[in-house]
Amino acid sequence: MFIKKASEIPISMIKANAEQPRQAFGEEQLLELRDSINEFGILQPLIVRKENNGDYLLIAGERRLRAATLAGLSKVPAVIKEATEEEVSLIALVENIQRENLGYIEEAKAYKRLMEKYGINQSELSEKLGKKQSTISNKIRILNLPSDIQEMLVQNKLTERHARALLKIDDNNLRRVIIDKIVKNHFNVKQTERIVDEYLNKKEQHEREKNKIRHISYKLYLNTLKKAFNDMKLVEQGATFAQEDLGEKLRVVITIPKGTEEVI
Repeated sequence: MFIKKASEIPISMIKANAEQPRQAFGEEQLLELRDSINEFGILQPLIVRKENNGDYLLIAGERRLRAATLAGLSKVPAVIKEATEEEVSLIALVENIQRENLGYIEEAKAYKRLMEKYGINQSELSEKLGKKQSTISNKIRILNLPSDIQEMLVQNKLTERHARALLKIDDNNLRRVIIDKIVKNHFNVKQTERIVDEYLNKKEQHEREKNKIRHISYKLYLNTLKKAFNDMKLVEQGATFAQEDLGEKLRVVITIPKGTEEVI
């Protein structure tokens, strides 16, 4: 990529990047940045790419651009880069991760979008971004949570580790209940993991009890059949009783010769 020196570019000529990873811009933080710009100016230039129509595509620095607009500036310092579409997306993501504290769900969505758009896998993306593949994988897994639960995590400022603890549970309604408990009681990550583990242990115990009841039930049915067969003294008349274990099922076959008389 060819890099030029920072230039003063009219804000009106800079167009937003649709691939911007950050979707939420806190008003309070923007106002603080606006005040800083009013006092010290923009210390870190934006990064843009010149388009064929003469405008500029914003690659990185949307918070600075928004704050500069609030400060009433008409121009901003920007570095002009020649970059492919993929490079634009990667630079925007790296800029947000390294400099602007991108939220973990926004980061996960950006990873997924890059992989889908450019047909790259997690290993290739980790190399391009200089991040461990496990880091990327763990964040993307959080997107398996329903969108409303993701929103609850963001709105209540819960951490990535809170989110990963919820992934252990497959009941979305219970996930929502647990989030309410976390928020109400100000649970930290360890406390959240504890209540999740308690639920999983209860569920496992319930499954064991249920399987035990099933085991007792089918044994009871089988013994009842055997007793009835024996009480009727069918063996003496050439009848047979056979059972076959089919894994999830048990097959019982009773064969009685025609003309057999019941003897009770």
